[in-house]
Amino acid sequence: MEARFVYEGINMTIPIETWVLPRPRKPYYPGSFLLFFEQKLWKLLGKPEKVLHPFGGYAEIGDRVDLNEETNPTWIGDAHNLDFISDNVYDLVLCDPPYNDKLSEEMYDAPKIHYKKYISEAVRVCKPGGFVASYHWIWTTKPQGTEYYKIVVVLPGQHHRPRICCIFQKENNNGI
Repeated sequence: MEARFVYEGINMTIPIETWVLPRPRKPYYPGSFLLFFEQKLWKLLGKPEKVLHPFGGYAEIGDRVDLNEETNPTWIGDAHNLDFISDNVYDLVLCDPPYNDKLSEEMYDAPKIHYKKYISEAVRVCKPGGFVASYHWIWTTKPQGTEYYKIVVVLPGQHHRPRICCIFQKENNNGI
């Protein structure tokens, strides 16, 4: 399926997929991906070699950044400031933040979430032509320096909120 609409005065068509996936894998923790989500996304995008999770938790594929050292991340740090990572390093940057400030504080004892800050950091560390994925309850805004690639609507089952994974492709010097 595709969505056709006008965005910022430009007629756009964005491919949309829907996945119905089981509840989170075990061990379950607040904010964990639905079962098989991470692997399906990785395969959809051609099995990117270098993957980063700025809100790392217990992600299974790639490098992880987390405020909590108990998750044994690659780096302890804040997704809003990835200054310890060089520009243009990762093929895929998958952002799965707490979905609002209340969840951030109550579930993770973390600071407020600032979409524009963490998504611009994700774009900065992503290679030209690579992908930035925003996994959220809402359809997130296209970051500067990217184009829409695809939207995946993820349905976890009845009585649970769907997730929307907006996939953006970072522009390179010759366009996308």
